[in-house]
Amino acid sequence: MKKVLTYKGAVMTWETDSNRHMNVMYYVNKFEHAGRNFNLDLGLQEIRQHGKIGIVVLEQKLNYHREVFEDDILFVESSLIDIGNKAYTLFHEMYNGSTKELVSTMRVVLTLFDQVERKAIVFPIALKERLLNAIKEEG
Repeated sequence: MKKVLTYKGAVMTWETDSNRHMNVMYYVNKFEHAGRNFNLDLGLQEIRQHGKIGIVVLEQKLNYHREVFEDDILFVESSLIDIGNKAYTLFHEMYNGSTKELVSTMRVVLTLFDQVERKAIVFPIALKERLLNAIKEEG
């Protein structure tokens, strides 16, 4: 699937730490915003039902490539790289908006989650097929 612009924003003063670069928790935060936007683009928000079906993170792997500092403008491009019966995998790439350098990546595995039974649920067939087709179109 092609990369989709899912986040754009600045590094705020309060997001930096004693080393004067963006603190780890704000990388996660910006990737979280990107993931929510991407889930909307994928049509996954429409199947969420308040109090019944949600989306939860099973695993995430974050890599840091370059430091970013206060006032740097960042953008994230995201892609869907895999979908199984219950889980799907996104790949986020964060770039410095000025230099276009890759500054961080995150691979995240998520699942649809029954909030009453407290367990992962199987993807609806039509949604899974649509997402599989989206992956195949680019590949």
